[in-house]
Amino acid sequence: MPGLIWEMDELRQKRSAFTQAEFKRKDALSKVREIEKTLRGQELLKGFDEDLFIIITLVEQIRVKSLVEVVFVLKAGFEVREIL
Repeated sequence: MPGLIWEMDELRQKRSAFTQAEFKRKDALSKVREIEKTLRGQELLKGFDEDLFIIITLVEQIRVKSLVEVVFVLKAGFEVREIL
């Protein structure tokens, strides 16, 4: 019987981990859809446009890697690398 109790506890822990992972996945998917909605509302960029920085609301962090490279960390957790 103790082996069965141990196995049930282990299965409960696994279920809890899967549930947490599913919540994180759904949250990330929601953020991606929000980003997609915002981007679809933007016009095609044909040159540098300062208004583009309105999209900054989607960016959580900008990392300057070097004089010619930056990384945009989006709120959904994705990273976009740009070479200037």
